[in-house]
Amino acid sequence: MNEEIQSNFLLKRYLSWVDLVIVLGGIVCIYIILAFGTFWLMERWPYERFLMYLNAFLTQLSLALLIWTMKRIRHWEWADFGWRSVPLKKLLPKILKLYALTWIINISYAIFLYRHGLTPSDTDVYVKLLGQATWYSLILNLVIAGVLAPMVEETLFRGIIFGCLQAYLGKWTSAVLSAMIFSALHFQAYGFFPRFILGMVLVYLYDKYKSLYPAIALHGLNNIVATLIAASLPI
Repeated sequence: MNEEIQSNFLLKRYLSWVDLVIVLGGIVCIYIILAFGTFWLMERWPYERFLMYLNAFLTQLSLALLIWTMKRIRHWEWADFGWRSVPLKKLLPKILKLYALTWIINISYAIFLYRHGLTPSDTDVYVKLLGQATWYSLILNLVIAGVLAPMVEETLFRGIIFGCLQAYLGKWTSAVLSAMIFSALHFQAYGFFPRFILGMVLVYLYDKYKSLYPAIALHGLNNIVATLIAASLPI
C-alpha cells in the first residue's frame, strides 16, 4: 500500500527535464539578478546592512513567486509539494535527534577547519547579517532565517527538486544532487559541507514522512539556534 501511494505521488508530481531546467534556471537567475542589483546599489547607497536584508527578503519572495507560478501552471495542489499534515508532536524526538547529529557534524567540521587555520571571512554575508545584532535586526534575522527560509526552501528544494528528480534518478542520487544544489546556492564555501549534510537530513525526513512539516521544523530550529548563537558572539 505504501509503495502504491508513493508511486501515485511521484506520478502526479511528474516534471519533464525541461521543466526542471527551467525551475533551476529560474532559481539561479533570481540569485544572480538580486546579487548584482544589491552590489550596484551598494556602490550608490551607504546603507549596506539594509540592502543585505532587502536582498534576503526579495530572494525569499522571488522564490515563493516561482513556486506559486509553477503551482498555477501545473495545476498542483499544495499537497503535491509536500504540504501534508503529520503528527509533528510524535515526530519531535526524531527531529531533535537528527538536529543533534547535524550539530555534532557541524562542530567537528568547524574544529577541523579551525585547526587548519580556516575561519569564516569577515566579509561573509552571513557574518555581517547575524553578527552584532540589535534587537530589531535580531527579529529580522529570526523572521528571515527561522520562518521564511525554511518554508520557501523546503518547498523548493525538497518538495519540487528532490521530489521530481526521483522520477528519473532514484532516491539516493536525487538526495545527493538536491542537497548539493541547496548548499551551493547559499554561495558560502566555508559552510558548504555542513549545509550539504543538513540538506541530506532534510531529504531523509521529507522522504520518510512524505511531508514537508518535519523538514521545515528541523530547518527552522537549526536556523533559529544558529542565529541566536551568532548574535551573541563578538563577531
